Amino acid sequence: MANNLTETQNITKELSLLLKIISSKLVDHNQFFNIDWDEFINLAFHHRVYPVLYVKLKELDNPAVPPAVMAKLQASYFENGFNMLKLSSDLEKINRSFSDHQIDSILLKGPILASMLYGDISLRTSKDLDILVNPEHLFEAEEVLLSLGYVSNDERITKRWMLRKKHHISYYHPLTQTRIELHWQMSSRVRGISFKLLWKRRITFSLSGNPINYLSQEDLFIYLIIHGARHGWFRLRWLQDIDQMISNEMVDAEKLKLVYLEYGSEYLGGQALLLCSELYSTKVPQQLFFLINDHRSYKLANSSLFFINKKIDISTISDKNILDAHKKYNCILLSVKQKIWFALDSIYPSYKDYLMLPLPQKLHFLYYPLRPLLWFWRRMKREVI
Repeated sequence: MANNLTETQNITKELSLLLKIISSKLVDHNQFFNIDWDEFINLAFHHRVYPVLYVKLKELDNPAVPPAVMAKLQASYFENGFNMLKLSSDLEKINRSFSDHQIDSILLKGPILASMLYGDISLRTSKDLDILVNPEHLFEAEEVLLSLGYVSNDERITKRWMLRKKHHISYYHPLTQTRIELHWQMSSRVRGISFKLLWKRRITFSLSGNPINYLSQEDLFIYLIIHGARHGWFRLRWLQDIDQMISNEMVDAEKLKLVYLEYGSEYLGGQALLLCSELYSTKVPQQLFFLINDHRSYKLANSSLFFINKKIDISTISDKNILDAHKKYNCILLSVKQKIWFALDSIYPSYKDYLMLPLPQKLHFLYYPLRPLLWFWRRMKREVI
């Protein structure tokens, strides 16, 4: 798949070696020499691909790999396996409780994704469980989580405000330390896809004999792409998932075309395919080439390579140049419809407005005319500080 991704020339020898190993490409023995192994191991953890890396390196059994590197990967591999088992157990408890209360739910990622794509839950990392529920049952689902001991410190003013400004609520269990994201929208980038439609297309997957609802393979493919694109694909783990879905022939191109009519943003799919082809040498079927008909796919892919090469965590950017690069990325990323949505959404009162001037609920309508003044007030306070 020919492309003009100029950022590929900036890939370091450590990242190049990492990619060849985790994508099961033939590795020249000489590539294992003159490697900064501290940087190599840091890349593996930054990109969250250390479980797969450990298994692949163990198979290669190359004496050039320092024993300390293998020891660290092994310890982290087993720790992740334990964590994934714990998440699986907690998932089954939540799924059973939702089912008992007749709450329709669909798991978005988590241990099932690891099992589906890699055949082993210990080969992928997950820090939390993302669960999508029918918006009509959202507050009943909240009550169930609270009854199971989960707590939330997420900002909220009113239910209406929360449904408008957010797409999920985060929960944390003080004893098990399990984190849950309870979604009523798949993503802030995906609005308008009805839960009923996703529910109709859902598949069921079994963990320990208990059926758990999951996204259809086409919905999953698009969801993973939107999630990765939203974060600039700064972690290779997300691209690894797309590579696995394509390599395992899990996506039906004709069904995908129909589902994309509902989502739009095919150019994000093109971005993912270009990155997989370049970094993983993924053999993209010709039937999926319809996703690569937009120049934005190339621009976005090149920007993501910049983030990958710089080992950037999008959620913690402080460098001005990188912030500017991320702003440009987002400008290309958003469709016209999404830009209009976010422009309109900016008019809606924010949680910062509420913190600055707490008003009783019956006076919340005043936040609309006061919003420009509150914004100006916040700006003045920052400049004084």
